[in-house]
Amino acid sequence: MRYAGIRNSGCGCIRAGNPWNVVFSMIAGIDPGRRKTGVAFAEAGRLLFSAIVPSDKSGVLAAAFKCGNWKLLEQWGKEGSIENILGRAADKVYIGTGTSSKDFQAGLPVSCERADEYGTTLEARNIYWQLHPPCGLRKLIPVSLRTPPREIDDLAAYAIILKAGAFD
Repeated sequence: MRYAGIRNSGCGCIRAGNPWNVVFSMIAGIDPGRRKTGVAFAEAGRLLFSAIVPSDKSGVLAAAFKCGNWKLLEQWGKEGSIENILGRAADKVYIGTGTSSKDFQAGLPVSCERADEYGTTLEARNIYWQLHPPCGLRKLIPVSLRTPPREIDDLAAYAIILKAGAFD
C-alpha cells in the first residue's frame, strides 16, 4: 500500500473527501483451463473487473498483460467495469496451479506467482451469489444446491487472489 500523504487546505484542516490519497496495488488472478481462462483484477480485496477468455484467444490475454491494454479484454467482461483498470498495471499476478497452468504460464509475458486453486470453484459459486443474491422463492434454495446461470471461471480467478492472501 502506498500513501501519497494528507491533502491539506493550508489552514490546518483537511479538505472534504478522502483525507488520505491512498493508492492500492492492483492484483490480477488467472484461472487457466482447457476451454476457457478466467481472469480477475482486484484492489484492496474489491473486485474491479473480471472476464472469461476463450482458450483459443489466450494470445489476446497475453498481449493485454504485455502492453497493459486491458480494453482487449472488454468483450469478455463479466463483473465490474473495464474503466476501473484502464491505465493501471497489475502489481502482482497469481495463477492457479490446476489444469494446464504450467503451459499457460509459459505463454504469459509477466512473472506469475503460483497459487493453490483447490476449492476455488466452490468459493466462486459463493462469490457469485454474494454479488447476485437470488430473488423470490430462489432465496429458499440452499446455496449448495444453487447453480449460477453463467460460467464462473472469472470468479474462480478472484477466489485465487483471495486464497493467495494478497490483501492480508
